[in-house]
Amino acid sequence: MDSRFVLRKQPNVFSAIASGFKSLGSHLYLLLFPLGLDLLLLFAPRYTISTLAARYLALFDPLTEASAELKQLWTDLSASLDTFFQSYSLSSALRSYPLGIPSLLSSRVFMENPFGKLGEVPVTAEGKALVFLLLFGTVGALLGALYFYLCGLPTYLEVQKQGLKPTLRALLNLALLPVLFWAVLLMIAVPVSLAVSLLSLLHPFLGLLAYFFAAMVLISMFLPALFAPHAVLILNQNLWQGIRTSIRLLRPYYSATSLFVILAVLISYLTNLLWQSPGTDSPMVYVGIFGHALVSSALIIASFHYFLRVLQLTQENELSKQTQESSL
Repeated sequence: MDSRFVLRKQPNVFSAIASGFKSLGSHLYLLLFPLGLDLLLLFAPRYTISTLAARYLALFDPLTEASAELKQLWTDLSASLDTFFQSYSLSSALRSYPLGIPSLLSSRVFMENPFGKLGEVPVTAEGKALVFLLLFGTVGALLGALYFYLCGLPTYLEVQKQGLKPTLRALLNLALLPVLFWAVLLMIAVPVSLAVSLLSLLHPFLGLLAYFFAAMVLISMFLPALFAPHAVLILNQNLWQGIRTSIRLLRPYYSATSLFVILAVLISYLTNLLWQSPGTDSPMVYVGIFGHALVSSALIIASFHYFLRVLQLTQENELSKQTQESSL
């Protein structure tokens, strides 16, 4: 039989997810990171920018010649934004993206915990707000890199044998990932948003079609690179090498990788509906914080199990190919 027509063996997605929960059971110390972040956000003072935001919102007040509908639309929008910024805290940036410590409360706006109203630290100057935002973002990226590194230890014992210098280099590359992520996102989001808005002005259906097409293209492009942090850590590569390696390794297993990502997102989303149901002023919020930390940590460890299985299958396929070529 021609080897070109042999179906490539796919990694077991369900086994990887089950292994993630099993590995977490013997490494419960990993829960300290998401638990600590959510408890910090729940009890620490909030760094609010409501005064600063209100100042900027006043600058965009529509002209007196604007229509009544536009004025009403702006009134509703500014009221919603004002409510958001009154409860938003700059410390939420401690949850960095795409690599960071999982947090149930970083995306929620709240003003009370089970013991009463939260304290506030008003930030009224633009420069100070930017400094706090960069400070929280940097600390979050560094802690997120360390957390991700520790999540890899239960699955890949060779990582534990690395010296201090390779470990620090891996952590630095992982910490730089959020910077690259936001830079690429801005470069792509701005022209895509303009194109979708322009087509929406021509016809709403064209805008919807363009949005759907752009989403599918972006998902197809970025899905194979999703495991770049795993390649950085496990294969001791830099960030650019990790991205190229992730694309090369995951592309032949695109269907299984899509299934793994869909299941992980679905598990996280459905359980979050339960974890987010109690209010932050209820003692049940502690149950939600613990449950979210448990599921999120297990899924991250499961991603290492999945990537290692892909790496193993790739090595087996390359060895089989070399054996077939040598026998000709």
